Amino acid sequence: MIEILDYVVIHELAHLREMNHSRRFWAVVETFCPEQKQRRRWLRRNVSLLRRP
Repeated sequence: MIEILDYVVIHELAHLREMNHSRRFWAVVETFCPEQKQRRRWLRRNVSLLRRP
């Protein structure tokens, strides 16, 4: 789960450079989180685990 939180933080910090989800944005994310595709996939599949009841 820590890996997912790291990914979320990196994703949000990448918006300081690119205020969109362009290819350049994803390149910034990839620089700091090479596993970003797997983390993003996990997050999409398991987002309900992170929501409040």
